[in-house]
Amino acid sequence: MDHPARILTRYTTRHAAMVLVAPAMLVLAAGCATGPDTRTDGAEGPLQQALEREDCREAWGLVMPDAGSTDAPDTTDMDTRLRVAHLCLQQGEFERARDLSDAIEPAHPGHPDLDYAAYLGALARLGIWNRATAVPPRERIRHGREVFRHLAGFLEEHAMSRHAESLAPRLARLREDLADIELQVAGAAAEDGQEDEARARLRYIRDHFPGTTAARTAAERLESTEPAPVQTPN
Repeated sequence: MDHPARILTRYTTRHAAMVLVAPAMLVLAAGCATGPDTRTDGAEGPLQQALEREDCREAWGLVMPDAGSTDAPDTTDMDTRLRVAHLCLQQGEFERARDLSDAIEPAHPGHPDLDYAAYLGALARLGIWNRATAVPPRERIRHGREVFRHLAGFLEEHAMSRHAESLAPRLARLREDLADIELQVAGAAAEDGQEDEARARLRYIRDHFPGTTAARTAAERLESTEPAPVQTPN
């Protein structure tokens, strides 16, 4: 399985221009996802009313595909589902946005806007991770790597999508954040007297997250704590 650092390095080799987007784009802002027209064309009755009220939860319950349903064939159009997923993302209902986005592809195979559905799903996953700041660091690292692989997968599969340019700098920011959390874990190990583990983690950060602020800090700490190599006479 690819390490996050290798994934980003491989991607940026081909798409370096995308990663060098203005720093203002590095922070997740769910509302900045450019989505389909928010008009309720195609929505009727309770669904139309829910969209007019911008009620994510009610609208989500009306359009979420039911894989186990034996009722009549699903007639909800994809544009309506995309509007609901986008609405939920804007309102911070990240789990609902993720689940609906993931359900769109099997419900609408071959649709030309599947890349946008995948993009909304990627942003939703990033939103969930960004919000889970109270999670223990090691668990946050594990989840962050999963999110990283998902975002990198989008960039691999939808490299020509107009949404890739927006996602690439978020991937770079996530890599920086993961390196920072790794550095926190290394610091905690050092405070607990686990010097070997602390140094091993610092070397891991230095070697696997080159170019990040955390990698530079890790290298500096290693230089100050590791003994100088023994000079042998010629």
